Amino acid sequence: MTLPLDSILTLRLVLGEILAEQLPQAGRQWLDTKVNLTNPVSIQTAFVAAPRFTGKQPVSLSPERRQQIAELRSHFSILAWPLDRVTRLYLLLHLPLEQKELFIQSIETLFETAEMNELVALYASLPVLPYPEAWVFRATEAVRSNMGLVFDSLALGNSYPSEQFSELAWNQLVMKTIFNDKSVGGILGLEKRSNPALARILVDFAHERWAAGRYVPARAWQVVVPFVNESMLADIRHLFHSNRAIDREAAYLICTETNFAPARLLLQEYTSDVPEHLTWHQLDTQVA
Repeated sequence: MTLPLDSILTLRLVLGEILAEQLPQAGRQWLDTKVNLTNPVSIQTAFVAAPRFTGKQPVSLSPERRQQIAELRSHFSILAWPLDRVTRLYLLLHLPLEQKELFIQSIETLFETAEMNELVALYASLPVLPYPEAWVFRATEAVRSNMGLVFDSLALGNSYPSEQFSELAWNQLVMKTIFNDKSVGGILGLEKRSNPALARILVDFAHERWAAGRYVPARAWQVVVPFVNESMLADIRHLFHSNRAIDREAAYLICTETNFAPARLLLQEYTSDVPEHLTWHQLDTQVA
């Protein structure tokens, strides 16, 4: 999804209003002097220096502000962002938005020189930057990052991967999230981007974990629902026999939502103690 320029400009205005309300006076004065400069190098320098002037306290958003941002860009939120990250996004949106080559080069320079928190701000900002196709290679490379905060900023609560990644890159992101025991439910587009290859990879991974006496996060099983087949029936039975209630609930949801009739018949075979109106989202919030 490419955000229209007028939406980007409106978002910039909204962010400016939020920062004017919440930054300390010295921070507001510093930011005002920086955004009035048209030189990309000055904006880049301010991007790096921002925390010294803004602090790192979480931004405070009223329900109205949250709605305002959501209407400008679906599946995008700055809730719980620290003020320095909000400021950094605000600064990025003062780069020359309509000059494609200059804008891309300016962002690339920041990526090439960024430390960890700067990378987090850059990856978290991708859904609202223009020319989203320009960052695909860099974002897919970030999936291999060993810096947990950097990976999280891209994988969790970020719509960019589901909108821009190839199937291979998407599957790698999902599986790394599962492998690292991150919150699978934090992956935006998980259900929409499910695919047969991912379902097969997950099942094979589950076999490895079960053999080692470990488990797969229950929410991860959602990706197999559209692709359940005869070969997966034994795996669903395994989940029904698990000593973890959350696994049995995952099996129940698979059988309830799949169109594969033999799997739906398993519901008659196993009595279930699942709560009423169970959803996949609830599996994220339960303690295993």
